[in-house]
Amino acid sequence: MLLKNLKLMLNFFTLVASFFILGGSILSASDFNYDTGFALKSDLADKATITSMHMYNDKIVAVGVHGIILTSTNMGSNWIQAEKVPFSNTLTDVQCVSESQCWAVGHDLTILYSVDGGKNWDVQYNDIDFDAPFLSIHMSDYLNGIVVGAFGKSMTTNNGGENWFPTIVTDDPYEPHLNSVYSSYKMKSENGINLMFVAGEIGQVHISNDQGKNWNMVDTEYFGSLWGGISVDQNRKLLLGMAGKILYLKFNDDTLNEFSLDTLFAGIKNSLTDIKRLKNGNYIISGNGGVIAILDLENETTETCIRGDRLSNTSVIEISDDKYLLSGEKGFRTHSMRECQSNFEDKNSISKDMWMKSEFQYEEWVPYDWQ
Repeated sequence: MLLKNLKLMLNFFTLVASFFILGGSILSASDFNYDTGFALKSDLADKATITSMHMYNDKIVAVGVHGIILTSTNMGSNWIQAEKVPFSNTLTDVQCVSESQCWAVGHDLTILYSVDGGKNWDVQYNDIDFDAPFLSIHMSDYLNGIVVGAFGKSMTTNNGGENWFPTIVTDDPYEPHLNSVYSSYKMKSENGINLMFVAGEIGQVHISNDQGKNWNMVDTEYFGSLWGGISVDQNRKLLLGMAGKILYLKFNDDTLNEFSLDTLFAGIKNSLTDIKRLKNGNYIISGNGGVIAILDLENETTETCIRGDRLSNTSVIEISDDKYLLSGEKGFRTHSMRECQSNFEDKNSISKDMWMKSEFQYEEWVPYDWQ
């Protein structure tokens, strides 16, 4: 039992250290008053570690350490901090289902809810005796949703969060962390409900076709952590892993019982944290250590940049053609792949940007020598 507990503690602290990069924040605990239980407003809030961003129409809502919640209506050029947040610990994920309704989750198994687009928040659920976080939330609509987190914790709602009910995604006795939950892209079960996927530790992928009430596990035969994913279409899924690995899961039919699995690489050994579909059909991926990658499934190529700032990125949003908003260590920044390539190829550039483009590499590939 002691060995198991030590293993779980090590896994948890590894998760926090690699994903949230708390040591890089400009802000310190002295900038906030934890005694009140509320996040205090700060002029430096947009320079703190930001753990997640979500865009609904033209509004971006971002969350981070110290209970920070920020909104932007001009693609990240300016940020406004929320007026009331009854939480001063780390928030880990956020989602809006309309211009007004938003949810955020974080440590102490906390779920926050806003009815005014992120300006003011209230607590829907928390458990301060459980010193671990919810890590991801997915609301299928304004009524139905699921949260997942550390040590296999998961809950669902069917009434917009008025009640949250415990559910079991995994019955693994080692209680692996459930890092991300997302819905499929235009993929529904026989009863017309969007399929949901959960990515977690030990390569675990779980699928539900009944709004998260019941789950089936896909045996990926991968034993590293999976940080997130996205559905390409009815039968293809991309999952983000450790050491620059991208699992390319291709189901053979709609039953999801038979599948093939390829392991792609982004040209680096860093953990990959977020993936979004671009307007041109490609995918952009963020990662630790300044990593940004573009995945072109049609032409089977990967374009990878390691930014000169080497700051870890937790989330990415497409602003316009070749302009991306990044969040993570030390707040926000914009990125251009063409600028990264130009800096890398210019021998007179003082930038430390590194860039490469390659065809898909698979399981036995040796990572690119950036030196």
